[in-house]
Amino acid sequence: MIIIIGIVVCCVGIGLFLARYFFYNKYNVHARKAALDRLSERYQQEFELLSTEFETKEVETKGARYVHMWTFTLQDNQGREFLTYVRLYGLTEKGDGNFHAPDYSSYIDDTYGQLCIEERLDDPFDLHQYRQEKGSKLDEPKWEDYIFTCTKDNMAEIAELLTEIYFEETEFSGGGCLNCLVNKEDGETLFSYFWHDITRELQRQEKEITEQTVQAYILQELKNSFEN
Repeated sequence: MIIIIGIVVCCVGIGLFLARYFFYNKYNVHARKAALDRLSERYQQEFELLSTEFETKEVETKGARYVHMWTFTLQDNQGREFLTYVRLYGLTEKGDGNFHAPDYSSYIDDTYGQLCIEERLDDPFDLHQYRQEKGSKLDEPKWEDYIFTCTKDNMAEIAELLTEIYFEETEFSGGGCLNCLVNKEDGETLFSYFWHDITRELQRQEKEITEQTVQAYILQELKNSFEN
């Protein structure tokens, strides 16, 4: 009897260990830590985890049959709630997993950047109307925060808006967090905005980073794309 009890206890212990450190499921420790670490790195602050949801869906993706996604609801030190997504792909619906913690950092995204930038710029720019609902579809992830439509007539306004985003983003995310697309009316992409790409390019050109140089750079990129 003692041996049987020992075996049962051992099996239960192994099962709990695998559920927390290997299997893709709601209680996976690596997924939660990867999400919190990424947020801390992006925004230089700690967040409180409020809840966790987990779902799996069969997809048609090269090299994988299933997508697994954790949705974490968190709040900052001012009580503002937002979502963070950890998305991984696998070959099986159940029983799939990974001991390698760094792999959980492959596809992580959040809505905190949208929350912060809209508090700062929604008036007068009404950014909410351009917002993309990231994570809204399990099998069709959206990675862009905002998509703007650009014409030759509003090109300068788009460059001004992205410049405002650039400097406001600097205030709450040291390394950048927002991903914006500028498209033509037919949906063709003219320009992809990333804070670090603009910073790196101006540094490469040995230009001082000011509102004037950032706006001039973005405007020129838009003009070049329209001409090509």
